[in-house]
Amino acid sequence: MQFEQAESISPDLIHLFENTVLGTNGAKYKHLDVAQSVGHTDHPLSFSLRRNQQLLANITFCKRPFGLYLRYFTFDQRFQSKGKARMNPKSQIKKDIAGIFEDITSRFPGAQNFCYAYIDAKNVRSKWMSETFGFQTKAKLATQSFSRIWPKRDLTLKEERMNQVLFETIEKHYGHYTAYFTHFFENGTAYSIFDPEGNRLAFAQFHMVRWEIKRLPGKFGALQVRLLPYIPLLNKLIQPKAHTFLVPDVVCNPSGNIKDVERLFEAILAQKKLHSMLWWNDTRDGLYQKAKQKFNWGLLHRLIGVAEVDVVFRGQFEPIEPIFVVAFDMV
Repeated sequence: MQFEQAESISPDLIHLFENTVLGTNGAKYKHLDVAQSVGHTDHPLSFSLRRNQQLLANITFCKRPFGLYLRYFTFDQRFQSKGKARMNPKSQIKKDIAGIFEDITSRFPGAQNFCYAYIDAKNVRSKWMSETFGFQTKAKLATQSFSRIWPKRDLTLKEERMNQVLFETIEKHYGHYTAYFTHFFENGTAYSIFDPEGNRLAFAQFHMVRWEIKRLPGKFGALQVRLLPYIPLLNKLIQPKAHTFLVPDVVCNPSGNIKDVERLFEAILAQKKLHSMLWWNDTRDGLYQKAKQKFNWGLLHRLIGVAEVDVVFRGQFEPIEPIFVVAFDMV
C-alpha cells in the first residue's frame, strides 16, 4: 500500500467523506450535501491510500497563497479508534503519513509559508493525531451560535454582487489577518442593511449548510438530540436529521454600531426562513469581542454555549494577528 497523489477529489473520496462522522467527545455530526461542498475545494492536493482499489485513508490540502490548509485527514471506519488514536510508531502507515508532511514542508519552505488546520478542542483523537505529526495549537476559534425562533424582517436588506466598496471594506478590516485570502468572496454576493439615508450599516456573505447531528455538545448532548424534535419551539432551532443553518463570512460593520450586525443576522434568517446560524471567529477578533458584550445570541446559545476550536500549525510559525476564517473551512 502507498499514498497516491492527485490534484482533484475522486468519487470514492467523496463517498468516504459522506460516511464520516466528525467529532468524538463533544458534538458529533455528518456533513450533508458533501459532493456539492467538495466541488468548491480550492486548489486541492490529495493523498489517498488504497488497498485492492478500496480507499482506506486520505489527506487533502488546499494550496493557498501563503501555504497549505489541511482540509481533510480522514480514515475508513476500520482505521478509526474510539477515544485516543494510538498508532504504532513503527507502522508503515505512520511512516507514510510523516513522509507526506515532510515532503509538503520541503515544497513550501520559509517563515511566511505554513501548514495549518482546525480541530475541535474536545476531539481527543484528532488532537493526538495532529501532535503526532508535528502540529501545535497556536490560536483558538469560538464556535458561536445565533438563533431566533421568530426572526424579524428588515426592509433595507439588500443582496448585491461583490463590488469595489465592499471589497475595500473587507480588505481594511481583514487584510492584515493571518491566512487572509480572497478566493471565497471576491466573486460572490453579500447582504447589506442600510439606514434611511442609504448608508450601509453592516454586511456579510452567508452560506447555507446542512448537517445530520448525532450529538450536541455537553453532558446531555445525546439526550438533547433525541428530545428536541418533540419539544415545541425548540424544534424550530435544531432538526437533527437534516439541520439547515447559515454561516456568515467576511462580516463587516461600517457604521461601527455592533447592534447593526445583530440586526443583519436576524434579517437574513427571516429572509431565508431559517432560525439559526454558526459564526466562527478567532477569539481575539475585535468585531467578535464587541458582539460578545452586546448581542442577544438567542436560545440556542443558552442550550449549547460556545465551543472552542484549536488552530494548529506545523512548524515554528507564530500567528501574531487573528486568523482569517472562511466559512468553507468550517463546514
